[in-house]
Amino acid sequence: MDTKQINSSQAELEISVIKKIMEDSRSAVYNKSSQGIFWFTLTSAAVLVNYLMVVTGIGLKYSGLLWIAVTLFGTVYSVFLAKKENRNDRVKTFAAKILVSIGIAVGISNILFAFASIVAKAYDPFIIVSVNSMVLGLAFFVISVIQQLKTFKLISLLWWAGSVFFFFKPGIHSLLFMSIMLLISAWIPWVEEKRSH
Repeated sequence: MDTKQINSSQAELEISVIKKIMEDSRSAVYNKSSQGIFWFTLTSAAVLVNYLMVVTGIGLKYSGLLWIAVTLFGTVYSVFLAKKENRNDRVKTFAAKILVSIGIAVGISNILFAFASIVAKAYDPFIIVSVNSMVLGLAFFVISVIQQLKTFKLISLLWWAGSVFFFFKPGIHSLLFMSIMLLISAWIPWVEEKRSH
C-alpha cells in the first residue's frame, strides 16, 4: 500500500469522524433540547416580569428575590430534567458533552456578570443585557459552526447587534429585548427542526 492510499484513507476516516460529531451534535441539540428550552423560557419570563416591575414600579423591591427564586427553581428542575434524560438515554456523545459544556459555561458566566453588577456594583445593571448578549452571541456562533446551522448563526448575529446597540443606549427597554431574544433563541431552532422532520 503506497503513502497516497494511506493518506487518502486516513483523510476519509477523519472526515467521517467529523461528520459523525456534527450529526451527533444536531441530534443532541434537538433531541435533548429540553434543558435549553427550559432555561431560556424561564429566564425570558423572569426578565419580562423584571421589566414590568421597573416600568410600573410595582414590586420592584422584590426584584432580587425574583432572581434568587428563578435561579433556585431553575437549578432544581434542571437537575430533575438531567436525571430524567440520563435514565432514558445513557449514551453520551462527544458532541453532546461539548454542547452541555457550552450551556453550563454560558449560564455560569451570565450569573457572574449579573452578580458583579447587582451585588458588587461593578457597573450599571442595564449593561448586564449587553454583556449577556455578547456571551450568548458567542455561544450561538460556536454552536452554529459545530453544527453548520444557519439559524444559530443568525441568532448569534441578532444577539451581537443587540449587545452593541444597548452598550450605546443602555436602558430599561434592553430588558424587553433580552426577554424576546431568549424566546426566539429557545423556540425558533426547535420549530425549524420539527418542521424539517
